[in-house]
Amino acid sequence: MPDEKLLAQLRHQFASTHWPRFDDLNHSDNFFALDIFIGGDMHWLQGHFPQQPVVAGVVQTHWAGEIAKQLFNLSDEFIRIDNLKFQQVILPEQRLQLTLDAKITDSSCAIKYCYRKDEILFSEGKLVFSNQVSSQ
Repeated sequence: MPDEKLLAQLRHQFASTHWPRFDDLNHSDNFFALDIFIGGDMHWLQGHFPQQPVVAGVVQTHWAGEIAKQLFNLSDEFIRIDNLKFQQVILPEQRLQLTLDAKITDSSCAIKYCYRKDEILFSEGKLVFSNQVSSQ
């Protein structure tokens, strides 16, 4: 279901050229789907690469982790990354969907993330955090 209030909070918190633009947000239980737009003026595109700017894999992973921490109210205690795969390059002016699917246990929270457009997979991975709720 769409969540305009949560989308507005994300837009406010991540309002800079360090983040993609958030166009829409849907969620159910422990699953979020966030429609994003990669603007051509993004900070992370500068110098990576001059001939054809791309969003680096480390940036994609960082975005997924920071957004997941906010949406799932996770602690900063990151444990590991599993099953990290990069299939397609993310270029400026692209519209994508970032999905975050949480599997929560007593000791950890595993967030499977995926960047895609329709049936095209750009990247995916699993970020594992300690299951301690953030005090924010």
